[in-house]
Amino acid sequence: MNNYYSNELFEKVSFTSEQLSKTDFESCTFKNCDFSGLHIIGSEFLECEFIACNLSNTRFKGSSFKDVHCRQTKLVGVKFFEIDAFLFNMNFTGCQLNFSSFYQLSMQKFQFTECQMQEVDFTEADLQYANFDHCDLNGAIFDTTNLQQANFTTAENFSIDIEKNKVQGAAFSKENVVNLLEKYKIIIS
Repeated sequence: MNNYYSNELFEKVSFTSEQLSKTDFESCTFKNCDFSGLHIIGSEFLECEFIACNLSNTRFKGSSFKDVHCRQTKLVGVKFFEIDAFLFNMNFTGCQLNFSSFYQLSMQKFQFTECQMQEVDFTEADLQYANFDHCDLNGAIFDTTNLQQANFTTAENFSIDIEKNKVQGAAFSKENVVNLLEKYKIIIS
């Protein structure tokens, strides 16, 4: 049986053990907690919030995230594709997601607001209706990615090959539409 926590506040907790397994958190808030490098196995986070936490290089093997919000949280190098993808739903505000991977995940309607997302891998992900509001996507990988109806109007530094990705109905600003033409090495003045 899993350990269970509900409606609890975890503040300035350093999860220093190498592994956290079979633990369920419902409607919990984590503030200034350190999970870096932790292996979280078979756990569930339901309607939880992470505020100013460090989850860099954390492994989430078989764990689930349902209606989770991360704010000002560091999630560098996280392999999100290792999670239990059933009902996966997270939103990110002011987070660092550099070098993370969302390979093959369904992330429809996800909200990314003011996030650093450099070198993030979205290969074969489904990002329909996702919103990248004021996000830095420098070096992010979009390869065979479904970006239909996604919003990039305030995103910056991205490069998307419109021949390799589905972009029908996606929104771009006049200023950043040039990022769709980068592979053609044309000069726009």
